[in-house]
Amino acid sequence: MADISGYTAFVAGTEQDHSQEILAELMEAISRSFGGKLTVDQVEGDALCCTTDRTDVGVIDWLRETYRVFQRRLRDIRSATTCPCRACATVQDLGLKFVVHRGSFSRYEVAGRVQLHGNDVNLVHRLLKNTVPGHEYLLATASALATWPESVRAEFVAAPQQYDLGAVDASYLDLQPVRSAVWSEETPTVDAATAKIRSTARFPGTPEDVFRYFTDPKLRQIWMGVPRVDFHPGARGSLVGAEYHCIHGENQKTVFKVLGCNAPKEITMQIEFPFVGTVWRTDRAEAEGPWTTRVDSAISWTSRGIKAPVLNFMASRMLRKYGALYDKRVAEMLEASKVDVTRA
Repeated sequence: MADISGYTAFVAGTEQDHSQEILAELMEAISRSFGGKLTVDQVEGDALCCTTDRTDVGVIDWLRETYRVFQRRLRDIRSATTCPCRACATVQDLGLKFVVHRGSFSRYEVAGRVQLHGNDVNLVHRLLKNTVPGHEYLLATASALATWPESVRAEFVAAPQQYDLGAVDASYLDLQPVRSAVWSEETPTVDAATAKIRSTARFPGTPEDVFRYFTDPKLRQIWMGVPRVDFHPGARGSLVGAEYHCIHGENQKTVFKVLGCNAPKEITMQIEFPFVGTVWRTDRAEAEGPWTTRVDSAISWTSRGIKAPVLNFMASRMLRKYGALYDKRVAEMLEASKVDVTRA
């Protein structure tokens, strides 16, 4: 179970429309973070009941990452909105807790919706009401912990629970340190002085025009020359935390995630790239006269090992090639849009 903590009080003390929108955004972020590793079987208000065939320690790694995703989305919502309402102003008071148990269950349908059934399912729901201090933790039963390494089990604090159905042997992991680390992260940008690739391009348009061509999903699909771009909005509909899933073909996808944005002057994205893994790119736009915009791009990545020089060379060559091609296409599209306006 993944359960958003503090939501009842959050709804009671805030505006309903915005609190509902924030809940939907957070639940979607949690669900997408599972990436198919966990199956969301039931949505229960502010909680998700999930199952998986995996019982090894990989489960806790998934949930830690989901927790980071959740906290980053809270942080992005807080920073992206200027709305003064209590829902937007107090979103950081929300938390996330997990209950993990290994057991058996069956599925059945009610009005076309899947429901889980069994004693172990009931136990997990009981465990949501517990004596664990705090409201952000991962509570695991002994049956779940049994398959995890001793080094991981040692991080957990014993927290046996007592219910009418009997005693439950369980332990918890405090997630507060992860929260603190996420909220203290600096807004990521690529420093041109240390970037592996630096380039400058000039475009026939204002910074606002260029920024729109860079960030509009339909325009991105055209200048990238891909069949489809699926856009997932960022925090509160902004670009912060947004993702562009660029579909190149069957089972071929490149994801561009927006890490920071100061429209129309600067945007930083993260890309998973062949050869070197995660690549970071910051584009900084500045007007040069009324109808020209200069964009300075800085790209960086981390590579290690004996093959690093070769991998750096291959990644650099590919990034420069496609970067130049995309810049050319954007410039041509901007120029064509100016001609169309003049004709009109």
